[in-house]
Amino acid sequence: MHDSITEDRVSLALQALGETAEDVASMLLAGGWLGLRNDAGACPVALYLSTVMTNADGAAVGSDEATVFQVYGPDIEVDLTPAVAAFVLSFDDGTFPDLIAQDCDVNGDVIEDL
Repeated sequence: MHDSITEDRVSLALQALGETAEDVASMLLAGGWLGLRNDAGACPVALYLSTVMTNADGAAVGSDEATVFQVYGPDIEVDLTPAVAAFVLSFDDGTFPDLIAQDCDVNGDVIEDL
């Protein structure tokens, strides 16, 4: 039997990140979840959910909801907590530069224009 992802489990995982955007940033940085700005599938929160949700096959995070793609079952969509929503908007605006992963091209050169 496969461990099923539920809306409650995703919501709890989001709540565990903290009560403010700064708390969320601190938790993601401590866990090493770096990501790309303005990229729903490569946002630090999406990478976090992809890691902590058993049997997840990726995740996407917008400004107000998250979708977790299951290996065995339908996609799960949940509303973001106010803290996570504030983090996502701030991250996309460049407020948390320590959480931005550097993207490289096939030659290993850093891509400056993301």
